[in-house]
Amino acid sequence: MRRRAGTGAEQLPGRRPLRLWLAIMMTLGVLGVTHAAPQQAVESTEAFLLDTTLARPDLWQITTNDFASVIQNGGFCWVDKEQTRARGGQEVPLHFRNQRIWEALVQFESGHISRVDLSFYNHGDAGDLNAKAFTTLLEKITASLTNWTGLAAAPLPDVLGAARTKIQHVAWTKPPTRLELEWSVTKPHVLNGRQVEYRSEFIRLKLQPIAALVAERASLPKPLIARNAITLKAHVQTATNGASIIRDVPMVDQGDKGYCAAAVMARVMGYYGMDFDMHQAAQVAGTESKGGTKGESLRDALKRIALKNNLHFLAIQSLDTHEFQRMCTDYNHLAALAHKPKASLEQADYKLDNLLDAMEGDLLRQARTKRPADLAKFKTDVARYIDLGIPLIWDVYLGLVKEEFLLPQDRGGHLRLIIGYNKKTGDIFYTDTWGPRHACKQMPLGDAVTMTFGLYVIKPNSL
Repeated sequence: MRRRAGTGAEQLPGRRPLRLWLAIMMTLGVLGVTHAAPQQAVESTEAFLLDTTLARPDLWQITTNDFASVIQNGGFCWVDKEQTRARGGQEVPLHFRNQRIWEALVQFESGHISRVDLSFYNHGDAGDLNAKAFTTLLEKITASLTNWTGLAAAPLPDVLGAARTKIQHVAWTKPPTRLELEWSVTKPHVLNGRQVEYRSEFIRLKLQPIAALVAERASLPKPLIARNAITLKAHVQTATNGASIIRDVPMVDQGDKGYCAAAVMARVMGYYGMDFDMHQAAQVAGTESKGGTKGESLRDALKRIALKNNLHFLAIQSLDTHEFQRMCTDYNHLAALAHKPKASLEQADYKLDNLLDAMEGDLLRQARTKRPADLAKFKTDVARYIDLGIPLIWDVYLGLVKEEFLLPQDRGGHLRLIIGYNKKTGDIFYTDTWGPRHACKQMPLGDAVTMTFGLYVIKPNSL
């Protein structure tokens, strides 16, 4: 059963500026999912225990072909078609050191396991933890890992991120593996005149082979991929049928939480060669598991993440006051001609969900595609950045047009990536953050314009 997802939980007085109303109402990636309080102790006899697997002396020699048999009944599935990452913790409960693992990611390089990430806690999957509970959990995990390795934890320098974020971490070695425990909280502060309250963010463990880390530190720092025009364009594949597609944008699976915006940010940063996961992005954007990311917070977070990483955020298209009013006027004109009920903000009780629910899909599509210049601009904007090798961040409202693939979310604000276009047909190619089945999908230009509420890019400063 698919859950209806929506935006527009708030109400605003009619005198408020429409631009402000749109900024507040456009909540991205909302899924109607409830989360119980974190449960850390082993409670299920059906849980898959990772302890034996992660203690194997040949852990880093396990191949993609052998992986399935090694973690048989562990409920892991491939995140991408190339089988470079596997994800577990959703279908089958996972535990390590007698603690619940909310998500496990296993990465592969050259056909062998190269890294394992374990989420002991993250706000999106596990829900809220107060400061005392978070500290208690962190101390318990640290003590358990110290006992497992037989060594005291070695403190490492804090890592500073965008928007007052700070990642703290400690490390151990248990040959042939190096373990690095990372955690972060958002401390109370004022941001743009708004009070931000305390929030526990994540506790995660990274496991990597000692030999690989030694070799990496002995070599020169790896340059970020896709930093200039030549290397960016090399990521674009063209076909004789007119299609141009960026094929190697890494997949991030958001799961059943409202993390589409955070996952999209992580995918873009990963495309530029940065180790930046969706939980870090969620911390910067203030993403809620059940509430998604507010449009204004999203744009602010994109700007701050880009600036922190020497990149540039650019809004290509955004539905402003004038364009929104024009959309409503065009729709109501067509509705009158068809003898259909008109739609208005007042009748919709100033809720975006209600307004769009009151509009018939065919009429709305006609209203948003009646001007050839609008279609041409969308097509030109997409083609410009895809030809440069830059994926576009696409702010849409689901449910306005029929899509080929069954989606975990069937209605409401959502964020996805445009990764290609067809210059002959005008179709666009896009991708969602729900695993390999959603890696590359196709949609007619008119449908794409109908559901669009914003179009953004994060790009190198030189382009």
